[in-house]
Amino acid sequence: MATVRVYIRKRAAKDGKYPISICITINRRQEYILTGQKLDSLDQWDEKNQRVKKSHPNATRLNNFLLNELAKANDKALEMEAKGQVSAKEVKTSLKPVEETKVYFCQIADRYLEEQKLCGNYEAHKTDWGRLKRFYEFTSWGKITFPEITVDLLHRYLVHLKQAKKFSYKKDAPPKPLSERTITNHLIIIRTIYNRAITAKLASKDEYPFGAAGKIAIKFPQSSKMGLNEDEIRAIEELDLSDQKPIYNDARNVWLTEFYFAGMRVTDCLLLKWTDFQNGRLYYQMSKNGEHGSVKVPEKAIRIMEQYRHHCSASYNKHNLIFPFLQELVSLDDRYHLRRKIAHSVSRLNNAMEKIMVMIGSTKNASQHKARHSFAQRAEEREIHPKVLQKMYRHESVITTMKYQSNFSFKKADDAIDAVLDF
Repeated sequence: MATVRVYIRKRAAKDGKYPISICITINRRQEYILTGQKLDSLDQWDEKNQRVKKSHPNATRLNNFLLNELAKANDKALEMEAKGQVSAKEVKTSLKPVEETKVYFCQIADRYLEEQKLCGNYEAHKTDWGRLKRFYEFTSWGKITFPEITVDLLHRYLVHLKQAKKFSYKKDAPPKPLSERTITNHLIIIRTIYNRAITAKLASKDEYPFGAAGKIAIKFPQSSKMGLNEDEIRAIEELDLSDQKPIYNDARNVWLTEFYFAGMRVTDCLLLKWTDFQNGRLYYQMSKNGEHGSVKVPEKAIRIMEQYRHHCSASYNKHNLIFPFLQELVSLDDRYHLRRKIAHSVSRLNNAMEKIMVMIGSTKNASQHKARHSFAQRAEEREIHPKVLQKMYRHESVITTMKYQSNFSFKKADDAIDAVLDF
């Protein structure tokens, strides 16, 4: 059980005064929290009654302050003990006041970005830097303290974002406004940095601008998920690309491989190795959530992989990969450079798929992730049971699978329209 008492140091500090602390003891281990108050002499302290003597000019005020600090420490210790085993250090940490030194938003944000880079999260580092850069430009390059990030400032930032335009590498394409989801993501990164500052006791919860009841509420807009239909997929399969650059055939092959393997993500597809295939099945670990699984290898996928069989020699393909995009990397263990190379490869593949869609006469988006949507749409049309899809998608909960599949469920709505208009 915790004991909490007031403690005064018996040896003077450098300024010749005696600091007063709150001492927390749990399981014979002690932690001290400085109150910021000091006495000029030990003679001003009543050790028996744990209070400042009346001879001190501010005795009443000091004693009331110490009683208040003592009560806060006692309440916190009891509250934490009621939830389970706790140490004196944990109680002290929970009571640690927010540091009074001026901390700028950019300091915490830059530290967050550096951590993303050190963890090898290339895409997160790149996208979050782009979002933070906009906020930096809006706030004198992040030289803003957390109390200055008010609801009013964020409202003005929202207006700024709605007037902003997307950056485009295509010179002939007119700039487009930011989507609602992109604007939401800009707010999420600010909230993430603010939460980190609160956890580090560098910002106060009392001034937190996010939440309900007059604060900034972050809501995820409904996104549209549309896959390719059967005719479009067949057109991609049968398209003659013999006169095109090799990247077009590679883009098609990667996209179709993702589709054939239950909407496999492009990162996992580019990292496929010949050794992942055993006894007519694919065994691999999903990079997003670390889940292991196995899926049957369709005949169509085998025909694609056979096109890359000549890359198998150890001198040419030291990483034993099926697709050639990552072969030039020295190591696949350097996560940051691996993710950067994957991002650049995906950009090339998506550009090629965009042109392929024009070739088949379609205006749909066929980025690599759309292969996943296309499989989900096809599965919904064929009424595949959610439990089966849950295992194929490696979802922890079937509810996640059902929510995902609901994006492609149109039959009941279509039947309802037909029923209403049938006259």
